[in-house]
Amino acid sequence: METIALHAPNARTGGAINGIAASPSPSMGPGSSGIAGIAVSTAGSSSRAGSSQISDAAAAWVLRERKISRSTLERLTVGSGTVFFPDAGEKLPAIFFRYPDGWKARAFPEKHFVAGKGFKLSFWNIEAVIAANPQTVFITEGEFDALALVEAGIPADRVLSVPNGAKDKPAEDPAEQRGYDFVREALAAGLNRVKKIIWCGDGDGPGLVLRQDMARLFGPARFHFVEWPEGVKDANAMLISDGAEALRDLVEAGNMPWPVAGLYRMWELPEPPPMVLWNPGFPDWGNKVRLAQRNISVVTGHPGHGKTALWTQIWFNIVRSYCVPMAVATFETRAKPHYRRMLRTLFCGGLEKNLTDHEISEADKFINDRYVFFVHPDQRPTLQWFLDCAEVAVVRHGVRIIQLDPWNRMEAQREARESETDYIGRCLREIHSFAHDMNCHVQILAHPAKMEGTRRGQAPGLEDISGSKNWENMVDQGFVVHRPEIFDGSSRKTEAALYHRKARFEELGFPCKLMMNFDLDRGSYVSIPEGPTYP
Repeated sequence: METIALHAPNARTGGAINGIAASPSPSMGPGSSGIAGIAVSTAGSSSRAGSSQISDAAAAWVLRERKISRSTLERLTVGSGTVFFPDAGEKLPAIFFRYPDGWKARAFPEKHFVAGKGFKLSFWNIEAVIAANPQTVFITEGEFDALALVEAGIPADRVLSVPNGAKDKPAEDPAEQRGYDFVREALAAGLNRVKKIIWCGDGDGPGLVLRQDMARLFGPARFHFVEWPEGVKDANAMLISDGAEALRDLVEAGNMPWPVAGLYRMWELPEPPPMVLWNPGFPDWGNKVRLAQRNISVVTGHPGHGKTALWTQIWFNIVRSYCVPMAVATFETRAKPHYRRMLRTLFCGGLEKNLTDHEISEADKFINDRYVFFVHPDQRPTLQWFLDCAEVAVVRHGVRIIQLDPWNRMEAQREARESETDYIGRCLREIHSFAHDMNCHVQILAHPAKMEGTRRGQAPGLEDISGSKNWENMVDQGFVVHRPEIFDGSSRKTEAALYHRKARFEELGFPCKLMMNFDLDRGSYVSIPEGPTYP
């Protein structure tokens, strides 16, 4: 069944789902492998994390703060005890949640989280659900939300929670990112027999991203979702604010089917994840240009007009300001020494030849931390090779920006009797799907066709890019870099113009012309402040 075009940002289309899962919540941090003092009897004996007993103090706190009763905690074998919390630096009383392979704990009344050594991602309560083989399963984004559903009257063997929270910002440490193996393992173990999945996750931006991923994993035919009332974030919040009856009525009777491609009323459409926007780093530009994840852009301009230099600087500004890693396929400008020279210059604000050893060392640390480079062993890259490497860059290094420079260095793989226009259209569709599914921005630098006659020497348009009108039609953003003059007699001219030719979404800015000047002493572009002009 074809679903509505709300692509999950962390999974490749048409292939195995091995993208990035939502970021681990604080409860996924590493912790102690042992638990001290878990209450298992009135005599005060202790056990390991497998105990289903909970102390009076823990039960009272959960009832007071979460409106969840002792009987609900006992039905889902929630325990209590003490454990060392690394972020607190001491042992604290805690609520324990048992998993098939390990445990997680939440301190009380302080808010700290820890997981046992060897903890493996899986759905919480999955063993009970698989054993019961229900027709309908409710999935939440946290254990307390799952407990809230049971408190509201949902049977305990129909409730699951994902083991980690949603991703709410680019990860500084790519090792924090996890896969969705726990979903595939649960489906293989019997969850695939469930007829209806009701998603009861958080209603914030990261929660909506996770919801789209889950819809893709479970399939739209059986996936339903809940929209929380205004001011309510999740199931436990609704239990506290509206009560058990209202919560149960909403999740049982108010859930909505995930839409598939066709005709819809507005209320049937789930909210998409918010567009993550980046400012390119030139204050004079205002809101004329913004860049975003899950988009593709194309840049063109005559050879030697500064496409690579200008966009290296724009992306550098974003990489540094937003802490987002970048992958660069630079097939005409060598990574060493040329691209490195530009990055060193931008990082230090001066020409590489004038930098001290300390400045170079600091610049190289930044480059090694934030950039990865594509290098084909035979210098004959194909689109499939590029996308395969790009997927590794996203999954392994947390990359959110991918640049291909230039397109004409890619080995064409046209099918028999496939025109160049159809071939480029097919490639752009695949790249566009990749950008959506992997939650990244992909930019392509492409040379224009030779311009003759009265247009010789003029700024090209997107339709002038060699090979296909699709370069204008199928991208989300289009830019042109043009230098009106290269030399004035024996003097070098440094003025350039950046034309923002196309912005598919209003959040990305609007078509305009932005004047730039290349500062030869600093080795970087500066904006020439003036009113916007339109191409």
